[in-house]
Amino acid sequence: MSVDANDIINYARQFVGTPYVWGGNDLKSGVDCSGLVQQVYKNFGIDLPRTTYDQVNSGSPVGIKGLRAGDLVFFDTNGKGQPSHVGIYIGGGKMIDAPRPGKSVEIVDMSKGYYFNHFLGGRRLDTVRATGARVSDLEETPKLTPEEMAANYGWSYAFLESNKDLSKKFDQAVKEGWSADKFQAEIRDTDWWKKNSDTMRQAQILKSTDPATYQAQINAATIQVKQLAAEIGAPLTAATLKKAASDMIQYGMDEDQLRYALGKYVDFTKKGTLVGEAGMHEYTMKQYAAQMGVPVTDQALKNQAQLVVRKLATTQDFEDQIKQQAISAFPAYQQQIEAGETVQDLASPYVQAAASELEIPYQSFDVSDPLIKSALNGVNKDGKPSGMTLTDFSTALRSDPRWSKTQNAQDSVMSTGLSVLKDMGLMPGGS
Repeated sequence: MSVDANDIINYARQFVGTPYVWGGNDLKSGVDCSGLVQQVYKNFGIDLPRTTYDQVNSGSPVGIKGLRAGDLVFFDTNGKGQPSHVGIYIGGGKMIDAPRPGKSVEIVDMSKGYYFNHFLGGRRLDTVRATGARVSDLEETPKLTPEEMAANYGWSYAFLESNKDLSKKFDQAVKEGWSADKFQAEIRDTDWWKKNSDTMRQAQILKSTDPATYQAQINAATIQVKQLAAEIGAPLTAATLKKAASDMIQYGMDEDQLRYALGKYVDFTKKGTLVGEAGMHEYTMKQYAAQMGVPVTDQALKNQAQLVVRKLATTQDFEDQIKQQAISAFPAYQQQIEAGETVQDLASPYVQAAASELEIPYQSFDVSDPLIKSALNGVNKDGKPSGMTLTDFSTALRSDPRWSKTQNAQDSVMSTGLSVLKDMGLMPGGS
């Protein structure tokens, strides 16, 4: 006696949602794939073996194009070339099966994707009658190459294979027949995706898939890095230049970001000076510090120049710091300094007086000279900083050892001597 395939299928549909239980054969409490098949057919008086490996020997073989409702369909899901999963074909390219732990009995499309790629064959039971399936239900298509399958996911197979994590995801996607959306979602969950920005990911992909274009970008970046490094005064070794060019592509750096990266390489030449923009800033800041009478080390100037070329600070920031130090050193002139005068300007009268009294060129004095500093820091009768009067400063200058060697000193001694002789009546004009 034969059984109508439609009756089998309608009966099996009742158990969609039954939980998967490994080794289970209860259509209500739980079944595995072969348990589902055995119990469904048993309801119609058809006795089948318990396991997939035995069920595959039931009935007669049928190819994928000839499948019809009621046939058993077998799959290799463990990669061993042997049947490890079974379902009931219901026509239209679909089957009903108990897929795996954590899932329930369901109806799935086996005409494409995972099941299609892992199909081993069908078996037709002699006691089951059904109308033959249309050829269009399950068309055999050429098996895609790994490159073609990767392209279907929107990726390069060469790149996926170059990354261990991505390669594993791709192998799993092929094995389980993931959709493109699922594959993308899984890729976004990898460490590679999370730890790399979009620019870095694109650069890595380009390097793997189109090395010629990637190298052209590296060459262009190398020229740009070299030019900017020279402009700001950052000498680079060959290794540093190569890394900077690679980083520029990897991180998609604009000029400001590149300046920030290169600025740390600003350093002194063998002659002990900075060059490029850094050298210009060094000179400007050094001159201003000298005009304000504030000592600054070369290292401090280099550090500040690095900040300026990296756009983390400006020369105005440096000048503001120097102003505050100058005010601390010469508190009597706070108002003038805040108004924009330099300590050099404020010291000019003392410098001129010193040059005149000591008969030394004006250029020999600067704000750091102890004589000038003491004059600027002179105090009034109340002990408050006010700066020396020029009269007091001139008097103080005559205590300087250098004054005794001047023509002024000699003339003064001569004048004093003559005056004494006159007072003693030893010279004409005396009393």
